[in-house]
Amino acid sequence: MTGLRFALLAPDALDAVLELQREACGPLMHPLGKAELSEMLAGPQRGHGAVLGALTDRALAAFLAVQFPGRAAHNLGRDYGLPEGDLDRALHFTGILVHPDRRGQGLHRRLIETAAQEVLPPERHRYWFATVRPENTASVCGMLSVGMRVFARKPKHDGHDRLLFVRDLSAPAGG
Repeated sequence: MTGLRFALLAPDALDAVLELQREACGPLMHPLGKAELSEMLAGPQRGHGAVLGALTDRALAAFLAVQFPGRAAHNLGRDYGLPEGDLDRALHFTGILVHPDRRGQGLHRRLIETAAQEVLPPERHRYWFATVRPENTASVCGMLSVGMRVFARKPKHDGHDRLLFVRDLSAPAGG
């Protein structure tokens, strides 16, 4: 898979992110809102999140949207049973979208691995969380491929049943 580079996306990438979401978001994913994406595109220095892109010379091939929920009520750490003091160390993978022409190339896993190495310091973000519709087998496999595990199944976001994933970076992968 040549011709790809990974980079944090800036706020001016909002239109490209929304366009890729329109092209790639099927019925198994809850689409991210413009305001939510804008907050994450502001970058980790603002504290709300980050969006990492996989870019070709011409276009955005994929993106990973990461939210830092802090102590918000929707923090999945609450579902997991984290003590209040650990909620600030949680992050959510809120969206991973790959252009249909780029699927099957491992971009889901590569985006998370790149983010973990370059954007998400484990001393700050010990707990990774995500929700996936059970029938979205590609995303389920992607989460498992980076050492995440299912800890619950319940309705979330759009009222649909979701698998809730976690990875505690202080534990062995999958533990």
